[in-house]
Amino acid sequence: AMVGCIAGAVLIEETKEMIHSAGLVIVDCKMNSDFIDQMSTWSDPLYIEISKHLPPEAKPGDYVTSLNVTAKKR
Repeated sequence: AMVGCIAGAVLIEETKEMIHSAGLVIVDCKMNSDFIDQMSTWSDPLYIEISKHLPPEAKPGDYVTSLNVTAKKR
């Protein structure tokens, strides 16, 4: 299953803390859930099972995202 790769992923705030701890300043930070949102059109059994456990009107893309970060040295 395609979303199996998110096991152990950290939260966005944790990612930002790691970036700052590495001595970088975030210039731009954009969430991108397009890939996860597009999975709703597939017949992936894992996606379907995950969707069953979400609150009404929620979708996996509300919880799983790609994070595009641009950072520079301090």
